[in-house]
Amino acid sequence: MKNIFVAIIDIIGQMSVLDMITLIALIAFIILILSIIYVYRLYTYDMEVEEENEENDMLDLKAITKQLEQAPREVNIELTPYELEQEQKAIISYDELVKSCNSMKLNYQEEENKSGVSVKQVDLKNIAVPDENSHDSDVNLFNYEKEEAFLEALKNLKNMLS
Repeated sequence: MKNIFVAIIDIIGQMSVLDMITLIALIAFIILILSIIYVYRLYTYDMEVEEENEENDMLDLKAITKQLEQAPREVNIELTPYELEQEQKAIISYDELVKSCNSMKLNYQEEENKSGVSVKQVDLKNIAVPDENSHDSDVNLFNYEKEEAFLEALKNLKNMLS
């Protein structure tokens, strides 16, 4: 072993300055190439690991989706009184809006009938309550003559104002 070190020292001692610079540059180049190969392999390994994780995530998502599809649909959720009230008042579709148009009725403190006009004072502390007697809404339409008379009165009012 001692002979090997002596031989290396003799070779280095016989080299010129240009030979030493070339040797150092060659060793630096080899180290650079090895570093690049190491970094490239690390990068490709990380990419493979990420792809495997993505595939595993996708497999987990598929399994979770299947479990959700197989799970029972009815889940008992305990709602607070406020949430129950909001659920009762919530309108999701036009059909529900039409069905629920008379489901609530206003509370009045006082009701008076003055010359054919009903005057009512709303109870502000308890404005509305569910109406148990509500059925399909009955639409009260004016008859044709009354509509025509009303439109004629509007035209006369417009002419008087202009």
